[in-house]
Parts: sequence; structure tokens; C-alpha cells
Amino acid sequence: MSAYAAAQTDRIVGNLIRFGRIDSVDYESGTATVDFDGEIIEGLVWAVPRAGDDREYHAPSKDEQVCVLSQSGDLAQGVIAFSISQERFPNAGTDQNPKTIYADGTVIEYNKQSHTLLIDASQSSGHVIIKCSSATVDCPDSTFTGNVTVGGSLNVAGSSKMSGNVEFTGGSVKHGGKEIGSSHKHSGVQTGGGDTQGVV
Repeated sequence: MSAYAAAQTDRIVGNLIRFGRIDSVDYESGTATVDFDGEIIEGLVWAVPRAGDDREYHAPSKDEQVCVLSQSGDLAQGVIAFSISQERFPNAGTDQNPKTIYADGTVIEYNKQSHTLLIDASQSSGHVIIKCSSATVDCPDSTFTGNVTVGGSLNVAGSSKMSGNVEFTGGSVKHGGKEIGSSHKHSGVQTGGGDTQGVV
């Protein structure tokens, strides 16, 4: 084998698996430019967990360390296979619990010991939106620590208890089918110190 052929073989083998850093991302095309210590390769697609009827999307970010697998050692045909933690972007967790940290500080974590799923968007002042035709929260106890606003009707099957002030604005208030709001009337009203009869 000639020196040139040997060098070519070494180059091909060396390029089969390469480590680099994301230089830029083209979100529209779903490709990224990777910097291999000064060798810049554009248009590399990144691997995704699912790409069939079920699809997942999570783009890499600038300076993320990645491993690229290249068919026949041609970096231009490479695929970004996975990411590798580094000093700048260390592991999201330090124990057995799965955890995702987003760039704005939002955290999603499941604690296997306490069996607790945490969605924490407090650092980003984030907003959680759930859209569906119907939802069921099946648990014996629920606690809301802040204000609660209900845009539609509210039906309560069990007993209710309230502390603090209660204010009704507009509409009517009924008990047992009888109006007990501001427009209700009493029967058997006479002047003097007697009590009225029941609500009409």
C-alpha cells in the first residue's frame, strides 16, 4: 500500500467517528454546522428519538458538544448522533432521577424516591398551557396555593367550605330553587319586631 493510500485509509477511519461542537443551527432545514477543531462542516442533520408516525423534535444549541458518525468517513454525509456533557454544559442531574433543564431555567424532573413529577417554570416566569377536549385529575387531594380563575361553569358535587369574604356580582343566587340574592323577597312581612317568614 502506498503512502497516499495509507493516509487516505487513516483519514477515512478517523472520520468515521468525530467529536465536534455546534457552530450554528438552521432550524428551518433541521441541520447544523459543526466545528471539528477548525474544520467547519455545514448541513449535518441531527438524530431524533422518533421520526415516524410519532415524531420528536429537540434542536441542538450553539457550542453543544456532539458526536458525528460519517458514512465511508465522509464528514459531509455525517449525522449528529448524540450529545456529550462538558464543563460549560454539565450533566443536568447528579443522581438516578431523570431531569431536563431548559436554557431559561425551566426544569422537568421525576424523583423516583418520592414518586414526584416536578414541572418548575418559576425561574423563567413561565406559563403552562394544557389544551384538550376534556381533562380528568384523578387524585384524592389537590392543593392550589395561589389564585384560581374559572372561565366557565363550576359544578361541585361534594360539600364546600369557604373562609374569608365572598362576593357575588350579577346573576342570581339560589338555594333549593329559590332566589336568595339581592332580588329575593320574603312572605308574611309585618311592621314590628317579628321575624319574616321564609324566602318566596
